Amino acid sequence: MQRLHSVDRQDASGRTRELLDAVELALGTIPNAARIMANSPAVLESFLGFSAAMNGAGIGEKLHNQIKLATSESNACDYCTSILTVVAPTAGLSVDEILASRAGKADDQRAKAALAFANDVLESRGKVGSTRIDSLRDAGFDDGEIVEIVASVVLGCFTNFLNNVADTELDIPIATPLPTAGHSPARCGTETCSAH
Repeated sequence: MQRLHSVDRQDASGRTRELLDAVELALGTIPNAARIMANSPAVLESFLGFSAAMNGAGIGEKLHNQIKLATSESNACDYCTSILTVVAPTAGLSVDEILASRAGKADDQRAKAALAFANDVLESRGKVGSTRIDSLRDAGFDDGEIVEIVASVVLGCFTNFLNNVADTELDIPIATPLPTAGHSPARCGTETCSAH
């Protein structure tokens, strides 16, 4: 059961109403997560600004989404994993890439290095070793892109933590659970898989 109030757009006023109107204009709907953030217009506005700014990140929208998928899966956030799974194709991810990203994997060597680094950032709370940063640079990332990878993790964590605290009610189809060990995400992406 959801533990925080979802703000109804019709009941909102002032800056809260403006922000919810902007979300609806951009997405055609107002996700329940945004309605929870709307309890604090400052939080919703900060989230929208951060998200919009990251759309112009040098790492690109695809890798940004791959990192958020891996972060959401790691943080066991069903809401974020589900919504990212729905929107990730607009960032250029295939079904196989979505499943692999959720598991922190990628075929592309550059993306693989970024996901490994993102996982280390998450697991170590940012206290990553110098060798991990060196390996990221060896994969072709500059300091600006390293900052953007960290920002992608942090943005993911914010929404993950808020939705886990709120136990946000899903207003989208729930993402299919990842296959159990021994199954390849690239080969097992349906709800009918015996591993689920």
